[in-house]
Amino acid sequence: MDLQGIKQDELAMKSGVSQATIHKLTSGKARESRKISKIADALGVNTDWLALGKGAKHPNKINESNAEYGPTLAPSRLVPIVGNAQLGDNGHWTEIDYPTGHGDGYINYPTKDNNAYAIRCVGDSMKPRIKNGEFVIVEPNTSPIPGDEVLVKSTDGRVMVKTLLYIRDDRVQLQSVNEAHPSIAVEKKDIIILHTVAAIVKSPHWIK
Repeated sequence: MDLQGIKQDELAMKSGVSQATIHKLTSGKARESRKISKIADALGVNTDWLALGKGAKHPNKINESNAEYGPTLAPSRLVPIVGNAQLGDNGHWTEIDYPTGHGDGYINYPTKDNNAYAIRCVGDSMKPRIKNGEFVIVEPNTSPIPGDEVLVKSTDGRVMVKTLLYIRDDRVQLQSVNEAHPSIAVEKKDIIILHTVAAIVKSPHWIK
């Protein structure tokens, strides 16, 4: 048992375990003890590492801080880039004619949505949130809620990336992050696509 350079009498005082017990453990006269966890705490190491020499030496300190474990990410998949969207209010759609599931390259991104696709954004109405030439990952099977960024395609051919403000009285109110562009309202019946934008991806992640 590695005492990390601490003398047995010092460790006894620090851990509250008698020096006799510590001596038995370090000399091999005793292999197990309920006191090992106290000794491990005093040394700042994991109990299994101290007793068996297995596992990580140092315990995970996450519970001693204000940090929390993040959610488990979905497996990464190659999300096809299927077209371009103009970020201005008079947005237009440039669809790329590729077979289903393919496009103008891919973005490697963790998503659970098998139908996820990517769009290259052109314009400045979402700047600084989305910059010209960046990509958005769109998850059509995720229902958007107010405050989400959404990809909107209307019957007049416009395709826009906006923030969803609300849906009320059969009208969809959309807002640009860039204050130079006013909010707009689109009749719900005139919307073909209202899909959730899951992420914004920088251009270096483009796999051609």
